[in-house]
Amino acid sequence: MKKLIIIFFISFVNQIYSQACCTAGSPLLSSLETSATQKGNLLFGISYVYNLLDDVYEETFYLNDQTRNRISKSVLLQVDYGITDKISISGLFTYINQQRNISAYQGFTNTVTTSGIGDAVLLAKYNVIPLTMIKEQEFSVGGGTKIPLGKSDLTSNGVLLPADMQPGTGSWDFILWSYFSQGRLFDLPLNLVVNLSYRMNGTNKRFGSNNGTYKFGNELITQAGLGYRTDLPVDFTLFTRIRITKNDEYKKNPIPNTGGTWLYIIPGINLKLHESVILRLTSEIPIYRNLQGTQLTTTFVTSASIYYTLNNL
Repeated sequence: MKKLIIIFFISFVNQIYSQACCTAGSPLLSSLETSATQKGNLLFGISYVYNLLDDVYEETFYLNDQTRNRISKSVLLQVDYGITDKISISGLFTYINQQRNISAYQGFTNTVTTSGIGDAVLLAKYNVIPLTMIKEQEFSVGGGTKIPLGKSDLTSNGVLLPADMQPGTGSWDFILWSYFSQGRLFDLPLNLVVNLSYRMNGTNKRFGSNNGTYKFGNELITQAGLGYRTDLPVDFTLFTRIRITKNDEYKKNPIPNTGGTWLYIIPGINLKLHESVILRLTSEIPIYRNLQGTQLTTTFVTSASIYYTLNNL
């Protein structure tokens, strides 16, 4: 009887919080921040992202509910190469570990951990306005696909885990991307950067081929901010990011407690360790949430990235 109550409780909490704030797998779309790569240059980047989800919101209202949290740890590998002065390609590959903790009714607790290779992104970028030392302006556009390398059908004790605990989404998605930067803003050592990404999600059959399709809500991310350059090997950045997602769908019907709007502030620091090596540290702090229904959502995100560039290959 106790086991039956535990299973019922876990299922009940899953239905209440459903998809949480993030789609399955690693933060792919928010990681597409770098500009187009110059001809003959090869860029390698590796990032570690820690995401704590410990807040519960109903629309714009914070709920004092400590029955559930989730911790997501991702490693992302980025490889960019400039083919011509105008065209470059970018690949993003991921590995993710997630832990979900549920504790409530009469001391019942449940911890589920998943890990595995996540989905990947392949993106082609076109440099509309190439960056020059004189103009210090750049505008690039791009498009590509998200490849479903990660599993989307992991189970625990024979029960299919929620979509947000899966390493992958199980769907092929189409991505649109753009990037704009302007250096020497107001004749000061300031850089303005604006980045926009949009993902149109496909469908998957995570409940079986005879049980209809599941679709994550389309996602729009807009990021804008300033970078301050110093005479030291240290630069500082401050960005804002808006993330908007539509409701997830099952059999083309919207799923409650999914989708919403998030506004983050992202302070960061860039350390030039070598002529070709940059260390970037950031923190992502949510300052506004307007969610569809009740959802478990991000408390904070921290990340560390190292970028290494080989020039004129």
